[in-house]
Amino acid sequence: MASGKINLSRLSQKVADIKQSLSVLREYTRQDEVIFLSNPEALRSARYAFIVLIEAAINIANHLCARLLHEAPQSYADCFLLLGKHELLPADLSERLGKMTGFRNLLVHGYGKVDDKVMLKIMKYDLGDLDLFLTEVAKLVRDDGQ
Repeated sequence: MASGKINLSRLSQKVADIKQSLSVLREYTRQDEVIFLSNPEALRSARYAFIVLIEAAINIANHLCARLLHEAPQSYADCFLLLGKHELLPADLSERLGKMTGFRNLLVHGYGKVDDKVMLKIMKYDLGDLDLFLTEVAKLVRDDGQ
């Protein structure tokens, strides 16, 4: 793999953002569903944590595309899909992460359209994809000799 020098400091900061956001979201999943869904402050906090989480993952993926692939993705989803296409991420994971960017767009551009029950379902069942992403990023950094 041709390296363009991965910026470990940048990646570490974004990984920390992802881990902190995952912690916040997982804490909310421990609450009673009715209590969580009826708490406007908790809903805003969860939405913000999702935005930070997804933005950080996009930032990491874009950085890896630039430094390892020397390619510029055409969209947020494309940064994950390129990593999958070049087998730097498992294809199924890259596809799921690509779809995640649509949720980011909904959160950023259309708060009124967010179904909080769907968001809670994502929190309960889909956050593991970010754990897998972090594992794959760590492998890429290690394989790159950093």
